[in-house]
Amino acid sequence: MSMDISPVHVRIGQLVIGHSPMVLKATLGSCIGIALLWREKSAYALAHCLLPYAPVPHCPEQLGGRYVDQAVLSMLHLLKAKDRDHAQIEAHVAGGATMRRQDRQTIVPAHLAVGQLNIQAAEQVLQQQQIALLSRDVGGFFARQMLLDCTKAQIKVLHVPAPQW
Repeated sequence: MSMDISPVHVRIGQLVIGHSPMVLKATLGSCIGIALLWREKSAYALAHCLLPYAPVPHCPEQLGGRYVDQAVLSMLHLLKAKDRDHAQIEAHVAGGATMRRQDRQTIVPAHLAVGQLNIQAAEQVLQQQQIALLSRDVGGFFARQMLLDCTKAQIKVLHVPAPQW
């Protein structure tokens, strides 16, 4: 990673379009980070999604990163990617952990855990858009930091252990 550059923090519900020499960074728990890399255009994007699906269907005027479905479509729009371009774009996802202590102790079914729902939504939306998912570092009981180095077109995911209660 280009550590001489201060990372641009992508906060909950945000998405950022990046270019060299930027490093984009998201700190994730149950949220999911979605990185899109369009190497041919040297265009990159990182979204920090809180929830899987927007309550109303996506429209191009409502760009944002709060919801997985909204974030993927917003990033594609901001990257100016047409349907025919999707095969050139790669995706990487991280996050979707179970962070709440009571969820771990009471064995919340996976279909009810927001982290798991975020993972499923990301995989589904990327598949619908015909974007190849090249890496995933998801689930578990720990936070992650996802870094997108726009100079090197490289993803790095660091694991952050959950605090002991």
